Amino acid sequence: MKIIHTVLGKANPERMNGVNKVAHQLATTMKAEGQDVCLWGIANSLEHNYPERIYETFLFQQQKNKLGLDPELKKAIQALEKDTIVHFHGAFIPEFYHFAKALNKKKIPYLYTPHGSLTAGAMHKSSLKKKTYFRLFESYILKHAKKVQLLGQSEVDYLSTMIQANNLCMIPNGQIFPQGDWTKNSESEEPVFGFCGRLDTYHKGLDNLLDGFALYLKNGFEGKLEMIGDGKDRAALEKRASTLQIDRHITFHGAKFGDEKYKILKSIDMFMHPSRMEGFPTAVLEAAALEKPCISSDATNINAFIKKYSAGIPIDKSTPENVGTAMQIAYKIYRSGGLEHLGENALHMVESEFTWEKIAAKLVQEYEA
Repeated sequence: MKIIHTVLGKANPERMNGVNKVAHQLATTMKAEGQDVCLWGIANSLEHNYPERIYETFLFQQQKNKLGLDPELKKAIQALEKDTIVHFHGAFIPEFYHFAKALNKKKIPYLYTPHGSLTAGAMHKSSLKKKTYFRLFESYILKHAKKVQLLGQSEVDYLSTMIQANNLCMIPNGQIFPQGDWTKNSESEEPVFGFCGRLDTYHKGLDNLLDGFALYLKNGFEGKLEMIGDGKDRAALEKRASTLQIDRHITFHGAKFGDEKYKILKSIDMFMHPSRMEGFPTAVLEAAALEKPCISSDATNINAFIKKYSAGIPIDKSTPENVGTAMQIAYKIYRSGGLEHLGENALHMVESEFTWEKIAAKLVQEYEA
């Protein structure tokens, strides 16, 4: 069985793109487990400018008009043998529609993972345009997939309102365990909260994070907020922090990778992820693997596990009030010395549920079926 993970991009783990990071980690894990696996990337350049990897990568040129595929990609599809499985990562990608049609014509099976793009929160943004596209194109990919991998219950619930499908399976993302000696900063009287990810205000609920932090401080509590990441909304978020007069309590670090990122994450006490929409955020798992408990919204799809393992403070909806209240609870736990125990629970949660070996094995079972 030949497995081909397919992404828009190059699956570079040193970019702020969670879908590409997941595809890279799955390909890496499956290759290490002895599977015949490679990755196909549809990219705006054919330069192999990414860190060394153990699986083969084939790049195809993204076409400007989106109405067709790179001729080289068409040739590669035609050359596929019958024992091939293609795994699409991502949704609302026109190239995948053409790709899926070509695979169906050759009777090559594929698995499709929308990575959180088919949730109520995700579909709310540009709602009419997305629903029209879904009806005309995305629904074809979904209906003809041998399996549709959904990451969390919110995807299952919302998708059932859009289409009747009996090819669904629910398998979350996984997490590696960072190796290194990143000592935590010396204990202080105030807790350090942290966020890591793309600075997309609406998607990640970062307006609610800053407004909630402002409420927390206004109510007489102390703390700092470390923001790791970059994106289109960074300037607007910095301005918002200034307007709220909380900028002296916040550090915007920009995008960080490797040891630089882990050093900052290790210095925080509580990770924050108040998203409006998600598939299954790897950032939460990454923080948990570093023994950091999390304040997370139900939209992240991880709260059932947070509750099961007592690995943080779940909130149902991403609002400033919910975020601020959760931070106040975290402050009291911090002062009583209880956050360390929650952090140990967070690590246990990842070890028990989210190793990439376990996630990859579940997907290989789906491929074989």
